[in-house]
Amino acid sequence: MKIIIDPHAGPCGGVKRAIRMVERRLQDHNDIVSIGPLIHNNAEVERLRNKGLETVEQEQVEGGDVSTIKGKRVFIRSHGISEELMQALQDSAAEVFDGSCPKVIAIQKMIRREYDAGRQIVIIGKPGHPEVVGLNGHCDNKGVVIASEKDFDKIDFSRPIFLVSQTTISHRKFIDLMEKMLQITSDIVVKDTVCRQVMNKHEDLRNFAASVDVLLLVGGKQSSNTAVLFELAKSVNPSSYWIEAEKDIDLKWLGSAETVGVSGSASTPMWQMEKIRDYLQNVLLPVQD
Repeated sequence: MKIIIDPHAGPCGGVKRAIRMVERRLQDHNDIVSIGPLIHNNAEVERLRNKGLETVEQEQVEGGDVSTIKGKRVFIRSHGISEELMQALQDSAAEVFDGSCPKVIAIQKMIRREYDAGRQIVIIGKPGHPEVVGLNGHCDNKGVVIASEKDFDKIDFSRPIFLVSQTTISHRKFIDLMEKMLQITSDIVVKDTVCRQVMNKHEDLRNFAASVDVLLLVGGKQSSNTAVLFELAKSVNPSSYWIEAEKDIDLKWLGSAETVGVSGSASTPMWQMEKIRDYLQNVLLPVQD
């Protein structure tokens, strides 16, 4: 049996950038607090916690409780935050480190510009996702968040529309919903904001999943990006399984497989996939022999 790590797997550029930024600052400071989990991956959050990174729930600070960050250095994760929350952090924290993905920052600026110009902001994405919450916070939380055609009744199609999306959604979903909206109104400005790295990862994962007998997709259960990737993998390889750690692996999944692929989402560090590979090679395979 051959265990193969997906050569295209690993965190996206925005996540890598945020992790590098916070690790550098942890070398100099011991009072850094992340606003929400830095990454939707429990194992990586735990690794960073052991290095000294604290985490406070974003909802707590947004609710007005700044006691946990007052006088401390805060770190904004790659998802980005609202204008209101940024002001609250700047007013209460000793220092603010902004690890927002540059792509997300660009979308936030577009939303503010189009909202100020009078357009209705429509965001295709997962309601409650931190990136979506942050984007909506750049149009005074008056944007319309849609996840499917069923949400079209939330949109005022008599008004001019500016359409964007969460960076990590399926590009096929974005195109499908955009085309359906264009059948209803022509007064719509569309900006395709699905991350190209994410798009490439989708196609790469389809090809990788089809090339192995069994696929193990490593990612946090709270990660919407991993959920999308899992559905893609499952569509081309029914023997695909979503795991967070080696304890989640059922040896029966492997059966008589000749090749087992290990991949991950945009929030899965390479060390975690290597750990799964080593576990399969050093523990499971000898047992089968």
